[in-house]
Amino acid sequence: MKHRGTSTATPVALSTVDAVHRRDHTHATGQDCHPHAVEVIGLGHSAMVVCHDCGSDTAFMDLRRADLVAERHRRMTA
Repeated sequence: MKHRGTSTATPVALSTVDAVHRRDHTHATGQDCHPHAVEVIGLGHSAMVVCHDCGSDTAFMDLRRADLVAERHRRMTA
């Protein structure tokens, strides 16, 4: 995905937009994966979790917590 006018956009915003775009378009198969395809988007010391199957995402949180949330979601949907 190309971003135009990125001189004022922050890397955090670009990473977030790219992750949500992948969630909403790339993984659209019509069937959920089991376990769900969950992506942790690392943003320095913070991260967000994006699920490509149920379309959910989290607020920003500590990177370690995001890894735990992602793993728990994968286990719950296996």
